[in-house]
Amino acid sequence: MEKVISFLNRLYPVSDLMEAALRDACRFTRKKKYEFLVFEGEVCRYAWYLQKGLVRCYYNVDDREVTTWFMEEDNVIVLFKSLFGQKESQYNIQALEDCELYGIRIEEIEHVLEAHPGAQHIRTIIADRYSNLKDIRIRATSMRDPNDRYAYFVRRFPHLLNRINLEHIASYLNISKSSVARARRQKF
Repeated sequence: MEKVISFLNRLYPVSDLMEAALRDACRFTRKKKYEFLVFEGEVCRYAWYLQKGLVRCYYNVDDREVTTWFMEEDNVIVLFKSLFGQKESQYNIQALEDCELYGIRIEEIEHVLEAHPGAQHIRTIIADRYSNLKDIRIRATSMRDPNDRYAYFVRRFPHLLNRINLEHIASYLNISKSSVARARRQKF
């Protein structure tokens, strides 16, 4: 739980009262590699702090998977529209490695947001980070050449190259697995 508080304090100062509320509300959990945190079509009821591991967010279209983002340790995992709107998710969140997480239920999030003004600032900062993830993916998939897309991925996420398989990188870049393999051989 110390890492959760440390992470949040880097975003915005967490008061003692808010820290106590979060410590009471957050629950530790583990997910094995390839387990799901949320399935497409179900309502998201939690936000998570990822203490260890790697996850991806994706949706299915025409019998293929489209990965929208990857999230590594020391980050928050949340599907804003589903969680805060309590609507069916359009996305799946899947562990790509064994994960250690702290989860907090929507009811507890709402309580913390109501009772602690600093929590709204944290929510806004996290929402901005997710908006930035969308911008990065739009940029990556707007390039025509698969080699350029892969080169962009390498520049943005060099630390993830050995943690994500070719199929998931291809799904993120909206190119074929063989295109990723060729780009990897040609430039790297």
